[in-house]
Amino acid sequence: MNKIFIVTGKIGTGKTTRLSTWVENQKSIAGILQPVINNIRNIKCISTGEIRQLELQNIVANENVLSIGNYIFDKNTFEWAKIALLADASLKLEWLIIDEFGKLEFDEKGLEPVITFLINDAELREETKIIIVIRDYLLEDFLKKFSLGKDDYEFWEV
Repeated sequence: MNKIFIVTGKIGTGKTTRLSTWVENQKSIAGILQPVINNIRNIKCISTGEIRQLELQNIVANENVLSIGNYIFDKNTFEWAKIALLADASLKLEWLIIDEFGKLEFDEKGLEPVITFLINDAELREETKIIIVIRDYLLEDFLKKFSLGKDDYEFWEV
C-alpha cells in the first residue's frame, strides 16, 4: 500500500500554489486544488480544469452554505468537488491530490465523507499515491483520526 503524502504548513504559506506548480509538470494526476483567485477561494478539478467558486461573500447564512469562522462556503461547490474526487479516483492514475482536509472535514462537512473513503480504500491506495494538504495545527488530529503511523505517511515538499 502506498504511503499518504502530506503537504502541511501554516495558513497562507503557499501550499496550494506550490502544489499547483508541481501538478503542471505531471502526466498521471487528478484530484482537486483550492486556489485563491482574486482573494476568493475556489475549487479546481485537475482532470478537467474546471474551476468553481467556493467562498461566498455578502451572503446571508442559509441551507445552501457552510459557515466556519469568517468564511462562508457554497455547499453545492463542495458536492461538485466530492463527485469530481470520486470520479478522478476511479481513473486510477499515479497521483490523486486532495486539497484540503480542514476544520469542516473534522466536523464531517466540506469534502467528507469522501476523503475518509478514499484514504481507507486499500485498493485505490495500492495503485494511486494520495497527496493531501493539511494545515499544520490540524496535523496531529488528522494522523490520529486515520490511525496513521510513521510508516503510513511522509511529509512532502513541493
